[in-house]
Amino acid sequence: MEGDEDVKALEDKPLQIVKMCSVGLASRIHRTILRNILPRLHKSITKEAKSDTQHKKAAASKYAEDEEILSVPIALAMVKLVQNLPKGALENNIQSILLKVCQFLKSRSKDIRHIARDTLIKISVSLGPKYFHCIMKEMKSSLLKGYQLHVLCYTIHAVLKNLSPVLTVGDLDWSISPLIQTFNEELFGNVADEKEVAGIVGKLMEAKTSKSYDSYEIMAKFVSHHCLTQLVKTMKQILESTKSHKVAAKCQEVLKRISFGLLENQGLTEEALLVFIHGLASETLPALQPKQSEQMDEAAPDPRLQPKSTYLLKPEPPRGGVRPKASGKSNLHILINFGLQTLYMLLKRSRLVSTNITHLQMVDPFVGILTQCITSKYVKISTTSFRCLCWVLKLPLPSLKDHTKTLTNKMFIVLKNYAAAGAAKADNFDLVVACFKAITVMVRDVKDHTIDAGQLQVLLSYCEEDIHDYSRQATAFTLLKAILTRKLNSPEIVEIINKVSKLSITADSSHVRLQSRQVVMQYLLDYPVRKKIKRHLDFFVSQLGYEFETGRESALEMMASMFSNFPQGMIDEYAGFFFVPMSARLINDESVKCRKLTALAIKSLLQKVDGNKRDELFSILLAWLHDSKVSHKRLGAQIAGLFVEVESGKFEHHLADILPIIHQQIEPCLHNDLANEEESVEREHDILLFNMLTLLCKVMRECQLTRNDQYIELMNPIWESIEQHIVHPHLWVRLVSSQLFGLLFSSWEPNKLLIQNSSRSRKTIVKQSYLEINVHEKLKKLSADFCEQIHSPLLSQELGDQAIKNLVYLSKVIKLTDQESQELARDTQTQCNGDLEHVPKIDKFKTINLRWLIKRMCREAALEASQNQNVTIKRSCVTKWLAAVAVDLGPNLLPQYLSCMLPPLLRTANDISPSADESLKLLAQEALDLTKSIVGIEIFTEIYAIVHKNVSDKKERKKRSKAMEAVSNPEIAARKKMKKNLGKKEAKKRKVTEYRPSKKAQKEKVSGFCYCVSF
Repeated sequence: MEGDEDVKALEDKPLQIVKMCSVGLASRIHRTILRNILPRLHKSITKEAKSDTQHKKAAASKYAEDEEILSVPIALAMVKLVQNLPKGALENNIQSILLKVCQFLKSRSKDIRHIARDTLIKISVSLGPKYFHCIMKEMKSSLLKGYQLHVLCYTIHAVLKNLSPVLTVGDLDWSISPLIQTFNEELFGNVADEKEVAGIVGKLMEAKTSKSYDSYEIMAKFVSHHCLTQLVKTMKQILESTKSHKVAAKCQEVLKRISFGLLENQGLTEEALLVFIHGLASETLPALQPKQSEQMDEAAPDPRLQPKSTYLLKPEPPRGGVRPKASGKSNLHILINFGLQTLYMLLKRSRLVSTNITHLQMVDPFVGILTQCITSKYVKISTTSFRCLCWVLKLPLPSLKDHTKTLTNKMFIVLKNYAAAGAAKADNFDLVVACFKAITVMVRDVKDHTIDAGQLQVLLSYCEEDIHDYSRQATAFTLLKAILTRKLNSPEIVEIINKVSKLSITADSSHVRLQSRQVVMQYLLDYPVRKKIKRHLDFFVSQLGYEFETGRESALEMMASMFSNFPQGMIDEYAGFFFVPMSARLINDESVKCRKLTALAIKSLLQKVDGNKRDELFSILLAWLHDSKVSHKRLGAQIAGLFVEVESGKFEHHLADILPIIHQQIEPCLHNDLANEEESVEREHDILLFNMLTLLCKVMRECQLTRNDQYIELMNPIWESIEQHIVHPHLWVRLVSSQLFGLLFSSWEPNKLLIQNSSRSRKTIVKQSYLEINVHEKLKKLSADFCEQIHSPLLSQELGDQAIKNLVYLSKVIKLTDQESQELARDTQTQCNGDLEHVPKIDKFKTINLRWLIKRMCREAALEASQNQNVTIKRSCVTKWLAAVAVDLGPNLLPQYLSCMLPPLLRTANDISPSADESLKLLAQEALDLTKSIVGIEIFTEIYAIVHKNVSDKKERKKRSKAMEAVSNPEIAARKKMKKNLGKKEAKKRKVTEYRPSKKAQKEKVSGFCYCVSF
């Protein structure tokens, strides 16, 4: 508490400066640093090096001496020292320190220059932007000629780059003139010529690249609006004076980097940039316009006068041809393009918004400039102008009303000149694309102006041509959508829509098909085509049989889009028109993807139509189900499943019609007599059976049939048929049958099932559900059937998981029946008073117990481990089932069965063979840990020891019998040995086949009868 009070007291006191020494001692230290330490440090870095007195070709070694490299960083320490001294020390000493560091930059050693540059960067960061002008001055005074100029530009860029995080707008204004002079020397002076000399570039690292472009961008990023004109003025002077294309290209790149920097400049507002761009364009644009004298054509000669010359041949041209007239203003278009590009980036980055009145007032004068620039003879200026117009036309500007018509006419002139076949290449292609985009915005967003019929016809002709050109399809579709949005009408639109409809089916690109469908859908929704819509619908319905899968998918997606967007009345009117052809594709289409899309489209249709119309469609479905053809029955079953998914619980009013049909079609007698039929016929019936069972599964999920007394009489024979299909040869029939029993089991709790069965057995009740009739016999039959599913070679992961779930439920019921049987036996024995002759015997062949089921499942795991070590699906299923049974038995009953359950788990967990599956071993170990936690460590260890001893004894007996057989029956032992060696030989062949595919061993052909059907 006392410490806290002291701290609080110190916090309440005002901050006091603690004097470390007296004033006299501080003055003495200051004088010592200035008179003794600093001069010695200066001497250490300014002393003459050995390399300074040697000729560059007479040096003993190309590597700098260690003392020169080590002396450079001392300058940084000196700067740090003088920074902490009183005012005046830094100003008096910084110049000499910087001068020596710059002298190190003159070294011909790359290592010394690198250390000096790194030191100079650290000094500049330590001093801050305030001293950059001083650093720049010392570098320019030291690095004056030859290779030093390359080092100068490279070092300035390095310093600027590292100072960028601490620079603010205006920090470089004092140094902008020397910086521009230095960078222009590297780009346009003798330094630029030296960069093209391979000998200089190969020897000097700083000459390999030009850093002036990046430096210009950094300058533009931190320049203030006062020096903005100075930054561009030098480029303008160079462009006016040069006639070299190479120099003009460099200026263009510099202006591009300046534009990037200006956009990142935090100190330049949008208003300042717009004023700068407008001034630049207004000053430069008139210089590009032809003079009035140049525009006037020569007057036609008067036919009444005698011509000045009657010679037929013109004078001979001079050697080398007539030189074209040179103009000093031929490169000024680069400046205009620079300004327009900056304006375009401002618009694109949303820095100019329509909600800001100031922005609108300052952008409005650019409408006239852009109108003037779109017909420029320079393609890049026209292209950039169109790009700006794409954004400007969306703004509510007053000048647009006066210039819209002129803009539109000029756009069509550009299209006429450049959009012809073969003309849109290179830069012209970008111009045409930008022009189309601008026209699209004009048509779609400018509500005050509407193009006339002739212009619309021209645009439609361009769209018709461009939708087949992959490079211009995007702009063509966008323009076509804009025309449709404004609901402009023309006779050519119908023809184009027909072509776009065909393109939506036949196009190779999915993007083109999507765009085509969107255009057709927009036309059907926005235009009055109700009388002619039947023709469009008939076209897409007829494309359901298109030869290529992509076309059929596009037709189905188009119809699904119609179902989502068309009004309710139209959907009801044409529901039957769509329903029958699409339903037929569920059977006839070979593509799985198309069948799935067809099912989704039909579901969308059924969801959109009203209840009465859906009942009419259901009557068509019933007709298919009652038909004699198997394919029609399959179709009816699949469509009925879609009805169930759409109507959900409301489907219950159709159950009286559907359930008898399902019972009739899944009767085993209809499918057992097909052994002598052709394979296609058998396949058709198998698919029909699968579809019917799938329909029943959907009905049970949605309508809750499992315990509904109203449908007991209909469902009991259906369950008896499903019971026989559990071991059907078709894999999918087995799976859906197992899923149906899973739904049935989920509706009955094991204990309630036995209570219900015992209570009903005492009463005379007419209606009993399937599970309540002969419970013990059903348990035995179903357990054997599901074990047979696990035993089957057709077992898949999905089927195995479902069979295990069902067996877990059956094991719970069997456990309860075992307890009831034991209680009944004890009660009977008590009533008979120990008279064993009168105790009724239970037929072990007619009843089932949990121990038998556990042994049966363990035998399946052992069989798979011995016959097919590489396949683990059966052992995985058995392990999961044993773990679930262990949890259900609990600590009281589990010890009775643990001796039967441990062998397969131990065998899997302790498998050390190379082919052992690690995930299976981990699963088995988890099951062992689970059983150990249930019964306790002591009981588990005791039973574990007994099981382990039994397994060891069994192995020993087997080994002993094998040795005795070799003595007693040598012939049998020899045959077994030969068989074993033959197996090794076959294994060796398989390895050879694996590592050398060219030598394939012949294998037996296996004919599988499992096939998959889906939609």
